[in-house]
Order: sequence, then structure tokens, then C-alpha cells
Amino acid sequence: YVYGNRAEYDGNTNEARVYSPIVKVVDGDALLYTYNFSFNTAEKIGTYTGGGVLVHDNDILESQRGYYYSDTHDIICVEDVEIHGSSYDTKSDSVIYNTDTKFARFFTNSEIWDVDGTYLSANEGFYDNALNMYKVTLNGYILSEKQEVWGDTLTYFRSHEHVIAEGNIQMDDTEQKILAFGDYAEYWGLEKSALLTRNPVAIGYDTTE
Repeated sequence: YVYGNRAEYDGNTNEARVYSPIVKVVDGDALLYTYNFSFNTAEKIGTYTGGGVLVHDNDILESQRGYYYSDTHDIICVEDVEIHGSSYDTKSDSVIYNTDTKFARFFTNSEIWDVDGTYLSANEGFYDNALNMYKVTLNGYILSEKQEVWGDTLTYFRSHEHVIAEGNIQMDDTEQKILAFGDYAEYWGLEKSALLTRNPVAIGYDTTE
């Protein structure tokens, strides 16, 4: 459902345009508020420009423009994207978010602040709400209170504080004062244990004088 003050429809292009100071788009329990909205009735794709806000459960997505696919319930948010969720905040150049699954895929210049204080950055990755898991797959970086991890691919299971790192790994454990390098590593925060393999190197250091 699309709500506005006035609408125009072109049957040749299957394009409907809705005009209003604020246009409201309703799809189940997801609400999109925007200024300029058009909808292709044949392709079932909506387009918004000039800024838009999607409100879904406890998640709020903001972006300058975007595309909404009513068949798959995917919204592609582009330019100055921000997600404010109940457990994390994200800034990115572009995000694909599914209103059915809350699965969010993020791309270039992405930064994530988790509610537990963990910070992640990457140029590609996703958040899987069902698994409560982040996965960053390009230029990944994770910063927690006591550890820093770099790697080609980083998987972080939030509820278990479990990190899996693969490819060109660098780890700095400031609590244990250890630098580690390798191509595969796992860290379990609850157990405070780690595994490092595939060309592993570990260096201990002490910053006290």
C-alpha cells in the first residue's frame, strides 16, 4: 500500500508516481517514509529519491535513495546509509536489507558498532539476524575491548563471542600481550581461548618499563 495526496499512472510504462509532503509505503509491518516515490507495477519495484526512512520492528534504515522489491521484500539503500537497530548501528555506502528475515548485506565503507562495544569495519559483509552473526569478507577488522583482529574473512558469532578469521590474519591481544599472525584462527571470548594455525606466528610483548 502506498499513501499520498496525489498519484499519476502511465499505462505505457507501468509507472505510478505518488506525490505528498511525506509518502508512506506499507508492506506488512515495514513502513517506508520518503519524499519522492514511484512504483513499476509490472516489475513490482519501487524507487525513492531525496531521502527515505524505513521503520521495521526495532530497526530504522536511512538513506538518500533506494529501491524496494515487493516480491522479495528486499530494500536496496544507497548513499549515506545508516541502520539503527536494537543491537547494532551501521554506516555504509550501500545496504541490502530484507524485511522478512532482517538479513542485512553491506558494502563499501561499512562500519558497525555493536551493543556490546565491539566495532567492525569492512568493504563487504552481512549481518544474519537468525544466527546473530556478522561476517565481513573484504578488508575485515574487528576491535573489542581487549583484542584487535584483521583478516580477509572474519565471522563473529555475537552470542558466543566466537570469532573465526581466515586469510592474512593479524591479532593483537592487549590483555595477554600477544601479537599473532597466520591464515586461520578462532577465538572464544567466553572461554578466553584461541586457536591459530596455517603458518602461525605468535610474539609476546610487554609495554611496562
